[in-house]
Amino acid sequence: MSPSTTSSFGRAFPEDGLARGVDLLSQQIWCWGRDILRPEGNVLLEQGFERLIAPPDKANKKNIYALSLASGRTVILRGFGIVYIDERFGSIFVPRYELVPRFAPLEDSPLLPWSGDDLEGHVPPVAEERGQCIQMLADLIDWVIAYERDLIAVAGIDYRSQSLQRWDNGKRRVFPAPSMVPEWQALQRRVEGLMLTAWSSPSTES
Repeated sequence: MSPSTTSSFGRAFPEDGLARGVDLLSQQIWCWGRDILRPEGNVLLEQGFERLIAPPDKANKKNIYALSLASGRTVILRGFGIVYIDERFGSIFVPRYELVPRFAPLEDSPLLPWSGDDLEGHVPPVAEERGQCIQMLADLIDWVIAYERDLIAVAGIDYRSQSLQRWDNGKRRVFPAPSMVPEWQALQRRVEGLMLTAWSSPSTES
């Protein structure tokens, strides 16, 4: 049985798998924002991320945080979603409020996605690209799980719980800190079926 995800006011949320995953992703992105502001130090920088400051012509944009991983993989965190690059396949953009990946070949992937407009080349994958997208999304979730485990080992579960206090505004679905890793694991187990269903719906067909 999945952990409870009611709000502090007891509001019930639909248990649709995709909707649950969207809420989990949105909460995770909020948590990364709190990790940047951690009084004891910026967690993302401590984890090896590079902070890229917007150039003068994009001065109103937030900093980009990018992490290079082994085997030609890169994670790029934005407030509006995540870009995950795997040089074997290309890149996916995972929108914060959709979760369903959009795909672009490596040569069409922007070097620095300052805004969603920079990711217009990412589109719903065609049939032969979907397996690669599912693999990349599963790998990205693996990385998120490892990040949360490392954070808890260093900063403690109380820190993650504290970082969620302002997230719980009585309207959002809230995943308690101890349940975040199990929730990501559960989503990863369902990711293939959820994505294939989403891509087959009329609203996401290319």
